[in-house]
Amino acid sequence: MAAKPSNPPPIQPPPSPSRRIPVTPAVLRSIFASSRTPHEERSISRVAFFRFVGFLLSCVGISLAAAKSWGIKSGAGLLGVV
Repeated sequence: MAAKPSNPPPIQPPPSPSRRIPVTPAVLRSIFASSRTPHEERSISRVAFFRFVGFLLSCVGISLAAAKSWGIKSGAGLLGVV
């Protein structure tokens, strides 16, 4: 008895770009925000804001400490302008 040749499944063309929903940060944020209460969303946003401010302040502090150790007196010297 001979085996029947199997027919491979038809190859689907990729969806056209106009039919796909773009995944942007705003879309992802709305998906996650919809699963939280407004109070939780405010709390998370507040924590993220203060972490960002802390990061910026630590960058400034490290830059100032490095400038003092190199003996740079002004911000222009720190940027390499002088």
